[in-house]
Formats: sequence, C-alpha cells, structure tokens
Amino acid sequence: MDEQTQASTSAFFTLDAFNGELALQVMNAIEEGHAGNVEIWATLVKSDEELHHRLTEQGISKPEEFTSIAWDGATLLFTACVELNNDGRPLPLGERLTRERFGRFPHADGSALGYFLEYIRPNRSITDHDGQVIYDELLERLHQLAHGCEEEARGHTMFEDGFGGMQIHGFLSADAVRELRKHLSSRAWTASYDEPLDGGVADVAKHFTSLLKAAERRRVGMALRTHR
Repeated sequence: MDEQTQASTSAFFTLDAFNGELALQVMNAIEEGHAGNVEIWATLVKSDEELHHRLTEQGISKPEEFTSIAWDGATLLFTACVELNNDGRPLPLGERLTRERFGRFPHADGSALGYFLEYIRPNRSITDHDGQVIYDELLERLHQLAHGCEEEARGHTMFEDGFGGMQIHGFLSADAVRELRKHLSSRAWTASYDEPLDGGVADVAKHFTSLLKAAERRRVGMALRTHR
C-alpha cells in the first residue's frame, strides 16, 4: 500500500484484552524512563517475573535496562500488557463479525467510540433525579478508554506513534470494564436527536456491549488500539 493510499484509509480500531492494572505501572515506568528516571522501570521488571520472561521471549536480552530497549512506547506498552491465550497469541474478544463492525465505523475517522461520545446525551428523566453520577462515570470511563493514552491526557505522543502505525488510545482495568458495561446498560444516556446516522449510537452500543461482556467473562481489561 503506497503512502497516499494508506493516508486516505481509515484506521482499524480494535479492543484488545489487556492487563489494565499492569498497564498503569508500565505506562508510568516508560514515561519516567524517557524523562531519565530508569529505576522505576528496573524495579518493575525485576519484581514481575512474568513480565521479565515475556520481554525476554520477545528478544530483549536485558529487559530490566530501559536504555537498552529500542522499541517505541506504544509497542513496549502493548507487548508488556496484552493478554495472551495458551498458544501465546493475543486473546481475542467477542465474535469476528462484531469486532469487524466495531473496528471501522462508517463515519469520520472510523471510530465507533468517537461517534458514540459525540452523539450521546444525558437522559434527563434519569439524570435529573439520581442518575447523574452514572452518566458522569460512563463518560469518564469512555474517555479513559478512547483517549487516556493520547497527548491531551498524557502531555506527549509516545503511545500514538508505534511500529507499523500502531496507536494505543487508552485502556481500562478489568474492574473498570465491568463498571462501564453496567453503566452502558443503564438508562442514564440516550442518543442525540441530531445524530447523522439513523440508529448509529444504538448500533455502537450493541457491538460495544458485546465486546465488554466478552472481556468481563474473561476477567480481563481492555485497550483501544488502531493500526493501518
């Protein structure tokens, strides 16, 4: 694919099974390492035998030495925290058709979550009473997943320019996935009357809920990632 064709092709969004608890530590250690404080990374890798083993198996001879790792931040974060099956391959979430429908949404940049965030509104019959907290927490978790690793949230782009065009937009822990699924099933939100795609918000909610349930059954967190 030439550069012009690649630039005009919308990215494919995936929800990957992810160790969100570990990812918080890894992300912080990567950021500190780039700032010159490599001890946090060394301590993390030395204290986590599974992480040390995984990085070694991926060809990093001295994974505890941050300065010896040539990988970009996105690749390092993804490799360290993606959940694997018994064959050592990324653990798939949900059915293939559901993943495909979520992966390239027919609007703007192809982000189903981006569309959902833009065109949901509080359901006033609920939020004007005792449902405002649910709606606010729903938005917080959605933004965390959709934008938590981006420049606006982190102050840099080191997780947005990975090998092969990979970008990690954000991630959630297993507990946050469960919370988000519960809030998504509530009546605290509704679709905007002026959404451009008839039934688009409902369609995103359907497929997204299916993927959240898949992660919940596996007891894993998730990351939103794009690649071209």
